[in-house]
Amino acid sequence: MTIRTLKLALTAVCMTIAPAVPAIAHDHAAPSAPSCDDAPMIGKFDPNRDLLIANYDSKPDVDDLQSVAGLGTMLADPAFACVRFIATAGAYGTQDGEFIPASKLFDLAFGKNWVDAHADRDAAVARLTKEARATLEAGGNVWITEAGQSDVSAAFIRGLPEEMWGNVHLVQHSDWNESTTSEVDIYFVRRKVRYHRISDGNFAGNGTPSFNTNDGSHWPALLGDPVIGPIWKEAKRLSDLHNPTAAYVNPAVSAGGLDFSDTVEPAYVFGYEGMAGVGDFVERFARRP
Repeated sequence: MTIRTLKLALTAVCMTIAPAVPAIAHDHAAPSAPSCDDAPMIGKFDPNRDLLIANYDSKPDVDDLQSVAGLGTMLADPAFACVRFIATAGAYGTQDGEFIPASKLFDLAFGKNWVDAHADRDAAVARLTKEARATLEAGGNVWITEAGQSDVSAAFIRGLPEEMWGNVHLVQHSDWNESTTSEVDIYFVRRKVRYHRISDGNFAGNGTPSFNTNDGSHWPALLGDPVIGPIWKEAKRLSDLHNPTAAYVNPAVSAGGLDFSDTVEPAYVFGYEGMAGVGDFVERFARRP
């Protein structure tokens, strides 16, 4: 059993928030694991009750590929063993450009805990609605980190009873993401759920970490980590492959640096919004004893 598989197994056993919340499937079941019944808060997130839904558009910028690795890095840390989560690929809106498929990357980062809204949007929306409803019925909150547009989020939220909408939190950091969400859907999420608009993670000095840099000096620590290294290796392979021909050529990636700017949203949820940038993230999550 690999370390990553063991991490997923421990998470599966820990996910006992309430009997009404179905466990999200993982690859294997560990013979024993610590209880998550009294897990402490992680920033704004209650591991005993809450659910994280991490949406990625992956269209047309490769920053989402590295942002998937960013969240996968956080979730691989032992402190996050009791976090319930599900991720979405292809959660895009009205923008032009090509969708970048990355199923191996999503597998490495999230195990089986992800859905593909590009391949089957209806099935993805149905799964998200089911998972969210179970969490809300059990008294928890749903936190959506929107690494892209809000069209898929609006679709699954509409499938919930209206009285539950007030316990859905949506975190957004990008003007462009908002502008490429369909008009009816951006209007809906801004007014019907708890909408958290934070500053853009591409820039420093605005109250959120800047997870965007031309500096490539942090790559060795990420790639060399025995747990998260494979995730970052695949993210780098895909971003280097697709960036030169993408509808938006990411300058940080072109320079050999990093852009996982959408990771500022899980940083906000989990209480790491005080990080200065990529160096702080690597220091906290990539170093191993």
